[in-house]
Amino acid sequence: MARVVIEQLYKTYQSSSESKSSPRVERVSSDKNSVVDPISEDKQEQSHLSTSVLKQINLQIEDGEFMVLVGPSGCGKSTLLRLIAGLESITAGKVYIGEQIVNDLPPKARDIAMVFQNYALYPHLSVYDNIAFGLRRMDKDKTFSLPKLVDSIFTKVTSFVPSSWRYLSEEEKQIQVQVAEVAKMLQIDHLLARLPKELSGGQKQRVALGRAIARKPQAFLMDEPLSNLDAKLRTQTRIQIVQLQKQLNTTTIYVTHDQTEAMTMGDRIAVMYEGKIQQLATPLEVYHQPANKFVAQFIGSPPMNILEVSYQKPDIIKHPYFELKLPEKWQQSLADYNYEKIWLGIRPEHFEIRESSSSTIGVIVNLVEALGNETILNVNLEDHPEETLQVQFFGSRVIKTGEKLNLAINLEAVNFFDYYKEENIAILNHS
Repeated sequence: MARVVIEQLYKTYQSSSESKSSPRVERVSSDKNSVVDPISEDKQEQSHLSTSVLKQINLQIEDGEFMVLVGPSGCGKSTLLRLIAGLESITAGKVYIGEQIVNDLPPKARDIAMVFQNYALYPHLSVYDNIAFGLRRMDKDKTFSLPKLVDSIFTKVTSFVPSSWRYLSEEEKQIQVQVAEVAKMLQIDHLLARLPKELSGGQKQRVALGRAIARKPQAFLMDEPLSNLDAKLRTQTRIQIVQLQKQLNTTTIYVTHDQTEAMTMGDRIAVMYEGKIQQLATPLEVYHQPANKFVAQFIGSPPMNILEVSYQKPDIIKHPYFELKLPEKWQQSLADYNYEKIWLGIRPEHFEIRESSSSTIGVIVNLVEALGNETILNVNLEDHPEETLQVQFFGSRVIKTGEKLNLAINLEAVNFFDYYKEENIAILNHS
């Protein structure tokens, strides 16, 4: 177990240049007696062809913490995990595992275990041998000794006989104990003799987890390990991973694009977009006080509704089709925004169906998604059909498409974002 610290991390990929494969041609400048330097041209071209994937990543994962990296495809979360694992080279910055800088260490020397999306099991090895594979290659003492040579010979000679007759060295006996312990923990002890092709998706994932756990590494790295599972199995395995992590108390970095996994699994979550960490906080903090518009609309299902409004001191927000009076708590936060445009963020569950009044907004229902325990409505403003909102409520009331509703907003729970920076105004005021 160890802390993982990332300081000023950058990752840039150099795209292959077409000019590298084509012959170099000297180009003459407007001055007929001078020649454009082809080398300087190449350098300029390469700078344009480079792709920056990660930019100024600073992250500290505490010992025993479950950290989730979440974001849309292409945001750089898996690349960051691969840099920590040593599977890709770092362009700039430092990665610490424990007290050691691991930038130049190969993956096997970093004392980490990685669980992949596609399981990465050896198809010709049994479940037992897949779990034992890493243990058999840990801390190999390469100095010659006669007892080790004898152990090796006996092990190889008896490997073809039934398992009950095989010779086991002391090292292999210890591995057997560790594999049995992990298999029991993961409830796969009855599968140890099977090959991967004889397992279900959930069983394969538990074997991959078992292989990682058996090594007792300083940190677990998990790259979307549940993506290939169906919804029910994903929920079961998600719960199991969290319970195992708490039981083992091992530092874990978990990559996912699924916000439900992020919200339910992580002690903290780092929301990533375009190679940068947009917000690093606890799941509930990210949900209730998102750092910017992107986080607000990425975290939450349905996502947060965002409306363009203007603020008028001391307590009025105006939209072209409605006007609302704000609670006193917002006066200080919005003091610098008099008569300026801002973004109003409203979570779908912060609407309430009420009788018509000066504090309600008239809407027309476009779509009803009745899910049993909750109902999600897609509505548009009564006087402005182009402005759509999503509303979530719990209860047995039946609502039909085309029905008119009057919605009140819980103005204590809304968020406001700077119109140009798109950052949360409450957080800007405290920074």
